[in-house]
Amino acid sequence: MRAVAIIGASDTGKTTLITSLIEEFRKRDLKCGVLKKASHEIELDAEGKDSWRFIQAGARAAAVMTDDRLFLVKKKTAADTLLETALDKFSEMDLLLVEGGKRESAFKKILRVQNADDHNLISPPEDLIAIVSDEPFEAPYPFFLATEIARLADFLLTVLEPLEPAVKAKVDGKVIPLNPFVQGMFGETIRGMVRALKGVPANPEEIIIQVRKGKKDEENRE
Repeated sequence: MRAVAIIGASDTGKTTLITSLIEEFRKRDLKCGVLKKASHEIELDAEGKDSWRFIQAGARAAAVMTDDRLFLVKKKTAADTLLETALDKFSEMDLLLVEGGKRESAFKKILRVQNADDHNLISPPEDLIAIVSDEPFEAPYPFFLATEIARLADFLLTVLEPLEPAVKAKVDGKVIPLNPFVQGMFGETIRGMVRALKGVPANPEEIIIQVRKGKKDEENRE
């Protein structure tokens, strides 16, 4: 999965830009997801509904499943960062478009403005990769008019790198950063062990191993 954050002031066209990119990527048979960073508290779960009552009673999460949709409401924890949510909930997407998240260092960013005056009012983050505007002006970054959606999509597919690490470790719900050396060591060790098992392909695309605390762990601690 590749990801990019669309940032900018309110009413500059961020949502419209994201919608246009989704339509463009869909034409290319690419799966696209959206993650929005809200700047204020919002309530999507209506008071009095069953899921609302479950949460009010103390449930940490409540889900409602229909024939074609799944709705999930959960209490946010310290581990629920934008990056962790992206990796956990959107890993099957080809591209993830994040609306907002200027201070999130995990994502490359596109600044959406309406004209040069908007650009001058905003201090660009270090990981800014492009500017999109309604009006043309000279910019120190790759520049796109808001109508140049196909060209912007080409640019993103060229410059964005996969967000997921090759090897990921998660302990008690928290992603533990691994440097390239440790990723390589873990990867080669686990692949070698798994290849020795019957029924495993010679070159598996993905390996997931979960280790949970069991009764023997509790006995050993005693």
